[in-house]
Amino acid sequence: MIDLHTHSNASDGFLTPSELLRSAEKLELEALALTDHDAVSGLKELHQAARESNSKIELVNGSELSVYYPHVQMEILALDIPEKNLQAFEAYQQSEVERREQMARKRIELLQNLGIEIEYEEVARDEQGRKRIQIRRPHFTDVLLKKGYIQNAQEAYKVLFAKGGVAYVENTPKPAQEIIEFIRDNGAKAILAHPVHTKLVQENLYNTIKELQGYGLNGVEIFHSAQPKANRQIYLEIIRDLGLLASGGSDFHGGTAHPENKLGTGRFHNLNIPYMILSELRSETAPSPSYYTEIEKVL
Repeated sequence: MIDLHTHSNASDGFLTPSELLRSAEKLELEALALTDHDAVSGLKELHQAARESNSKIELVNGSELSVYYPHVQMEILALDIPEKNLQAFEAYQQSEVERREQMARKRIELLQNLGIEIEYEEVARDEQGRKRIQIRRPHFTDVLLKKGYIQNAQEAYKVLFAKGGVAYVENTPKPAQEIIEFIRDNGAKAILAHPVHTKLVQENLYNTIKELQGYGLNGVEIFHSAQPKANRQIYLEIIRDLGLLASGGSDFHGGTAHPENKLGTGRFHNLNIPYMILSELRSETAPSPSYYTEIEKVL
């Protein structure tokens, strides 16, 4: 079993990379990708922790990059980033940190205008007092929950921070084409993350993925905690027709961020992603018909 979509406190996760690795070891995962939002800074600690513990888990360098695509919620995973190209992703991360800082301060202002008692330092540091690399919505949600301003995390995401919400701050990332080309130019695989979040019907999703393939998209995240088997079957048929790769992961965050997404196993044990997904991801040859047949067996 592998997990190619996880987050740490380098973005909006609640575990350190070292803690994430220990959790993966307890599950006896074969491979683990750390895919922090717009960040690769957690990878150094992850690899260091693996060396110190003589971990048998195969580590995959990754990141989940924000993109702009008209009228569609979309993110692109960069998977299997070569060590020699991490510097390019570090430079990208720095520009994103600065943008997120501005968004966080604007969100603080909006919440304070509503009469909510919240200060920048409360979201800028974790429970141990460590300064966060990025400040994102789960950090605000955590503080608001603890102070009793909201009853659950969904209230934050669907009422406060959603588009049209009282504390909504517009996110303006780079266009999908630019991000996909950046990923490919730096030797990584570009994967459409959680297609269920696009909310596109099958025909529109097919056309969108085909367009992204023209920019250099390598594959689609078939397996994801939020995607039931019926959706996976649809995504499989799309990638089979287009000759794209499959990927998959839990989208684990820990803490109050999507607590239903369990590391490795997803929601109610709806994930058991085989190692062959990673093997094919790293292959230099195009997927064979038997590849899609094998995926169908584990949907």
